[in-house]
Amino acid sequence: MNFTKTIAGILICISVSSCNKFLDVVPDNAPVLDQAFAMRTMAERYLTTCYSSLPQNFSLSGNPGFLSGDEFWLSSPSFYSGYNNWKIALGNQNGDSPLLNTWDGNNPTVPSFWVGITNCNTFLENIMKVPDMTEAEKLMWAAEVNFLKAYYHFQLVKRYGPVPIKDKNIPIYDPPGSSQLARSSVDECFDYILKLIDGNMEYLMDDVTAVNQETGRITKLVAKAMKAEMLMYAASPLFNGNNGPEAALRNNDGKELFNHAYVAEKWKKAADACKEAIDYAEGHGKKLYYWTPTGSPQVSTKNQMNIRAAVSESSDNPEILWLDTRSIATGTVQGQFMLPRYTANATSGTLLGFMSATLNIVEKFYSKNGVPIEEDKMYPYNSRFDLVTVPGTDAYKYNLVAGATTVRMNMDREDRFYGTLVFDAGRLYMNQAGSDANAYNIDLKYAGASGKVDPNNYNWTGYAAKKFYNYQNTVGASSAYTARPFGFPIMRLANLYLYYAEALNELNGPTAEAYSYVDAVRLRSGLKGVIESWGNYSINPSKPSTKEGFREIIKRERTNEFALECVRFWDLRRWKDAVKELNSPILGWDINQSTPGSYYRTTLFYTRSFLDRDYFWPISLNERRRNPNLMQSAGW
Repeated sequence: MNFTKTIAGILICISVSSCNKFLDVVPDNAPVLDQAFAMRTMAERYLTTCYSSLPQNFSLSGNPGFLSGDEFWLSSPSFYSGYNNWKIALGNQNGDSPLLNTWDGNNPTVPSFWVGITNCNTFLENIMKVPDMTEAEKLMWAAEVNFLKAYYHFQLVKRYGPVPIKDKNIPIYDPPGSSQLARSSVDECFDYILKLIDGNMEYLMDDVTAVNQETGRITKLVAKAMKAEMLMYAASPLFNGNNGPEAALRNNDGKELFNHAYVAEKWKKAADACKEAIDYAEGHGKKLYYWTPTGSPQVSTKNQMNIRAAVSESSDNPEILWLDTRSIATGTVQGQFMLPRYTANATSGTLLGFMSATLNIVEKFYSKNGVPIEEDKMYPYNSRFDLVTVPGTDAYKYNLVAGATTVRMNMDREDRFYGTLVFDAGRLYMNQAGSDANAYNIDLKYAGASGKVDPNNYNWTGYAAKKFYNYQNTVGASSAYTARPFGFPIMRLANLYLYYAEALNELNGPTAEAYSYVDAVRLRSGLKGVIESWGNYSINPSKPSTKEGFREIIKRERTNEFALECVRFWDLRRWKDAVKELNSPILGWDINQSTPGSYYRTTLFYTRSFLDRDYFWPISLNERRRNPNLMQSAGW
């Protein structure tokens, strides 16, 4: 079965009578099910169906991580009216017909996880009947589907908090009230999810062996890595001792659904799972990605390419532990992230560049000294918006356009800043350029070669995602645009490293082991370790030595390492930092101006609001009418 191609020939809705109802009962269609599991080839198609409810990660309008937080912004609510994830950021979520409703699944870009769970249950009830399969293969496929069932429950818990547990499908002949399940508690949900994974781990293949056919399938490597992430969520403040107003939810019978007492042991379980996953991954050849250049680029270019290619290179990438091959960054997707016309020939209508990164995320990156710019005693933070001329020296000319006018904030930043973002007076290294000395110069001002042209599709803030544009893409003399597609990296090894450091710190405070995993991620981008960097450059040199200080460092490290990768949106929730971070105004440059003095003015795009109730999605009015035992999320 080739999981790297678009899923075709799916047995649509075999196991459900309709695809838009939560907790659908199993229809009376036994003859159809008998045919679906009459032979291996048909069962294989149903296995593919079980995968079909995975999130569409590269859906720019359907993935909440892209536009529902504070990393990306668009130009026009009316022109982008179909971007429901952005509507959430604009404060338009509602309790009657929620946006990005993965409960009901009425939006084609947002699959229903309950439909996925129903399909998984149907598969598990029938797979052992298939006559032309070995017992070992049946157990392996069943283990994959049990993981998917656990993962779909986890995705619901991430969004809705406590949810009903649907371990079995409900037969059509059961009483009508059988499907009206109440929410299970948060702890019950996590216990169920982890039990499913642990109980089937032994039957999974270790790792994919036939890369072209098996990439994207569930393996022990995937299961261990994602189990670690699930335990990190279970241990985090949103789910561990939450006493906020969003956790006041009770069932009709008075059952409390959140644990209100903090349990440190949850961090121990998370730390153990992270270490097990890391050891297993490294034992199977996984490691942080280091780019292999063809020429002799500068060290800073290598550091930038390490982070760029870790995300946008799917082929032979030893860092990616789970790759979404159903959701692909095609040339169109990459062009929507990327700024238009970075070369004179790049006039393709595909190069739109309307996914604009905000100044909010730009300021999060470290200085070149590896500490926050507001903490660096060597960095002129108070004059970061002053205009400066870029020197023509090697220290700058490979990252910025020599002689150009820019703001000081764009200078002397860490290499992840230059590897993640494209911006005015910045440079874009592409393989087509031949060398980093010949990298493309970016002029994003209104009259500039990369500036606003299209009245609707244009960069709105002055920054875009270099990270999501493959360096091997080409633009021909006739403006023909050829892209190198790549899959979405659901889990990178760097993520496990920082998860592990976070769990160790929460459990015991800063330790040499916790430092070592953070430092490994920093080293890949050319930064010194946290102790050395804070000791030499921070106004708070002892910060890494306290649990609270190191916690802040790990959070900032995760923000910078995974900037624009849809990680921050979920991190802010599990940390319960979203109320603090997502009530800041969205800022960018004035892209309608042609001169540096007028262009480099911070412009207020939106003053957004995030309330405690926004930590969890509301459940639709229709669903609550169908199931009176289903309580609405707190605050809605």
